[in-house]
Amino acid sequence: MHFNPISRSRINSCSEDIYEWQATLLGPLSSPYEGGIFFISIRFPPDYPFKPPMVSWKTLILHPNIDKPRVFHPLLVTATWKFGTTVNELLQALHDMLLHPKVEEEDNYLTDVARMCVLEPERFKKEAHLMTKAHTMN
Repeated sequence: MHFNPISRSRINSCSEDIYEWQATLLGPLSSPYEGGIFFISIRFPPDYPFKPPMVSWKTLILHPNIDKPRVFHPLLVTATWKFGTTVNELLQALHDMLLHPKVEEEDNYLTDVARMCVLEPERFKKEAHLMTKAHTMN
């Protein structure tokens, strides 16, 4: 398969398993994740593209839509998944999610982080940036 991912990402298939792909996403500019390099695993189900892939973040990140085992909230993918959704569109959605976290209760795993996003946005940005700096920058 050949994909044309967004300019701040890269994706590769794993030669051993056609359903397992690895993506690298650069933190969006002007976000707490700027300067970070995030490694993501994308697991396609056998009935893809009828069902969405499972996305998990291999890099530690502070975000209300990503839980501590670093699995992206599946409802955010399944609720918007359409048969024709491309990998490029999925990567764009992940990039956009970093810029604009969904903080509604049904959209997040980490309610305390979502609460911080809403009630203490500057604290959230600072803590997310510190975690990004500690875990993704050399």
